[in-house]
Amino acid sequence: MPSFDALFILLAFVVVVGALTFTLDDLFIDLYALVNRLKPRQVTSDFITKIKQEPEKRFAILIANWKEAEVIAPMIRGNLRGLQYKNYTFFLGVYPNDTATWDAAKKLEDLFPHNVVVVVNTQPGPTSKGQMLNEMARQILKSEISTGRKYDLFLMQDSEDVLHPHSLSLMNHYSQSADFVQIPVFSFDVPATSFVGGVYIDEFSESHTKDLLVRESMGAAIPSAGVGTCLSRALMMKMQDAQDGQFLKEDTLTEDYHLGMMTKQLGFKSRFACVQYEKENGKKEFIATREYFPHLLQASMRQKSRWTLGIAFQGKDNLSWTGTAVDKYFMWRDRRGPLNSILIVFSVLLLVAFAAARATGNLPEILQTSAFQFLLLLNLINMSVRIIQRMKAVSLTNARMHIPLVPVRWLLANYINIGATIKAYRQYKESQRTGQRPAWIKTEHRMPEHFGKEIEVQST
Repeated sequence: MPSFDALFILLAFVVVVGALTFTLDDLFIDLYALVNRLKPRQVTSDFITKIKQEPEKRFAILIANWKEAEVIAPMIRGNLRGLQYKNYTFFLGVYPNDTATWDAAKKLEDLFPHNVVVVVNTQPGPTSKGQMLNEMARQILKSEISTGRKYDLFLMQDSEDVLHPHSLSLMNHYSQSADFVQIPVFSFDVPATSFVGGVYIDEFSESHTKDLLVRESMGAAIPSAGVGTCLSRALMMKMQDAQDGQFLKEDTLTEDYHLGMMTKQLGFKSRFACVQYEKENGKKEFIATREYFPHLLQASMRQKSRWTLGIAFQGKDNLSWTGTAVDKYFMWRDRRGPLNSILIVFSVLLLVAFAAARATGNLPEILQTSAFQFLLLLNLINMSVRIIQRMKAVSLTNARMHIPLVPVRWLLANYINIGATIKAYRQYKESQRTGQRPAWIKTEHRMPEHFGKEIEVQST
């Protein structure tokens, strides 16, 4: 039977080498972005003027709703007022047994008949976001025959989203060369004391100002963020043909991620339209979808467990390891989350064991060698680089007060991810045992306080 020292030494090297492997993986993304000078595209107001003069394709904006009576009205009112684009329709998907949301949506349809249409699901809710959106797509395509209005582009948004005034113009522009267009998604600023909500600021800032740019540059599939995702009519129809009438796969909790992966597999071109423009007053602004993310610990764990289950576990089952070497590499990065969590847990155990061994003078000699100490130093340096990279990303997207909070929130993010991984694994094993797909549980939504509260002129 191995001695305690032997197990201690094994744990130490597994943790240190594992952490080094993951941090070097992240460092590769940093270096690739640096060497290739990848960063958000900087444009001026002249670019905005140019894209707004291009012929407007007709957008169908799909919003799936379940118990969203509180937010759907201000969301629609505010975005109708803000969007600087004319050729679009909001389709509000509701369930027949969610009368409050149905009533709120119907009032909006009556008030804005040219821009809002209610779609009632044939099934009672809640089903899943994927099922609702698939039902909406089928009804929209069917209605084109009677209305004579044919839609060119299909845009997925959520009931708490604030669309940038130029977002439709930007996606319309990029749709000339791509069938799948994803724009950035960022969190609104939250109070400094909202640490959980701040975690989303940090993570989306880094992912949507660097990581997705690297994926695009290397030719990998671009995952949908679930919102701010625009599809061409051709891609929508092809996805339905390939998946038995479903443009979104319904037996996964991350139907948006699956959509992005399938887009490349079906041979369609994707673009990540990360654009920051400078206004006439000199202020820079991203053309992005903004929203509030969960600000409570349990709600965040619940949401992230859904992402982990859908991407790491169901993604492996549904997508396997198909595609090019680059695709497989990014699949590895997407699915390594549970391994990260395991590594963090063992890192904590190692830290406790190290402290105990030093206090008693029983630290094994091999762990005192310069070689092992060098490995520890590398990990410390790489961890510092990771935090600095995230701070740099946050400085681009949110208020400066969030920059010094990144290291604290990095620790909290790891704790949330560990809890989410445990929850996701339990759900996955339970679904394998029972043969039933894991249930979709949506998060609570909220809007900016004054967004869409008043609107006097009907949109046309």
